[in-house]
Amino acid sequence: MMRALDGRPMAVARTFKPRRRKMSRARSTAFEELLPIFGLDVEGPPTSAEEIFERSAPVALEIGSGAGEAAIASALAEPDVDLIAADVHTPGIARLLVDLHSHELTNLRVIHGDALEFVMRLPRPTFTEIRVWFPDPWPKPRQRQRRLVTEPIIGLLVPWIVGGGRLRMATDIDDYAEQMLAVCSEHPELDGGIVERPSDRPVTRFERKGVEAGRAVTDLVFVRKL
Repeated sequence: MMRALDGRPMAVARTFKPRRRKMSRARSTAFEELLPIFGLDVEGPPTSAEEIFERSAPVALEIGSGAGEAAIASALAEPDVDLIAADVHTPGIARLLVDLHSHELTNLRVIHGDALEFVMRLPRPTFTEIRVWFPDPWPKPRQRQRRLVTEPIIGLLVPWIVGGGRLRMATDIDDYAEQMLAVCSEHPELDGGIVERPSDRPVTRFERKGVEAGRAVTDLVFVRKL
């Protein structure tokens, strides 16, 4: 059960459905060996980015990291930024862990689970950026409440963004882009909108699939007001 800022239970629709896919023995072994090294527990005592990364630096959160293409590219390109990448799907996390280990990255850590639960362990505010790249569109009308970018969830996340920090999103689903714009525009502490594709946003498998299918990609950036 998600909790509001005052600690009371808060009903938030589950935004994900874990997929049960088999992994190779080597990938399963890598997951079991590397998650204890690079993974962060969803539940636990209060902690901080400084404690996790053993330094003071800007911190970004990527929610729904998939197989980790964007997270790895960002961590390599931004060594002075610490990044926490979260996803619930085990095969993607396993691949991300393997790549993280092979690149010997010290500025990237992984959550295998619900990022919204994990942030409750951190002080407010923590993140200079929260990134949501191509979230599950939940296309059926009865599924829309499961979308990540909704009023309750954005309301929950904004207090963890530092003043002047950014909420960055991208989607190839037109009505989801409209929803992102509407939800974030209505939040009193956010200012922003649709932007040109940022040159520093890595291309992901989901983006390539969308473009190949003829769908246009929309990028949005909102800044938390000072």
